[in-house]
Amino acid sequence: MVYGLIISAGRQSRFKSAVPKCLSMIDGKTLLDRNIDAMRPYCDKIYTVCSVENQNYFDKYDKIVIESGKGSGDAVWQAIERIGCYEDDLCFIMWGDALHTEDIFAKLQSNYRGRALIPCKWEKLPYVKVSQDKSHTLKVYFSKFHEDTREGFHDLSLFYCPMCALLNKLRQFRNKILRPDGTYRHKHGDEMEFMDLFNETDVEAEILECNDYEDFSFNTVEELQKLTEQKSRR
Repeated sequence: MVYGLIISAGRQSRFKSAVPKCLSMIDGKTLLDRNIDAMRPYCDKIYTVCSVENQNYFDKYDKIVIESGKGSGDAVWQAIERIGCYEDDLCFIMWGDALHTEDIFAKLQSNYRGRALIPCKWEKLPYVKVSQDKSHTLKVYFSKFHEDTREGFHDLSLFYCPMCALLNKLRQFRNKILRPDGTYRHKHGDEMEFMDLFNETDVEAEILECNDYEDFSFNTVEELQKLTEQKSRR
């Protein structure tokens, strides 16, 4: 089985809207519907991962309802635990505030070699920088935590992973930072951030260079407006 997980459980503190970001309209169609349509040819099952607080917005979708607020890695962990997996299962993971077209999913599947794949673009000042060594070990650096994010690869908010291997590493990461009271202790905001999985475990992964790919993502209404203008010019 190949699963698609669209993570849409965030609190949207920077996005001032009555509806979740993934339900924003772009040329008469929601961002979520656009992503599902692009992903559908490459998945057996697609789930929207939403929170208890916003689940009513997703009644027409196949959804996994989680307790949110503990970080993107925790959201992915909860979703995969809920689904369960077999040894050969694979999954696409993407953030709900990004827009992807069908070609990127095809490229990931055609380049898959048994380890997690992260499509990335080279940028002068990436918000998040992903680096890779010869042993297929990645390191991730965050500008918001004042780490070195000068020139390097920036992820495209999309991942293609062997599902059971990913779940095992998420469990390992979670056990490493979990406090007795059920909260997390980590230098990056006391959350289980998905990208920190590559810093805190030896998960095998590699960068897939996608420098010609258009990167559409947003956090604010203004960024959405810019994205919509770009989309209309395509």
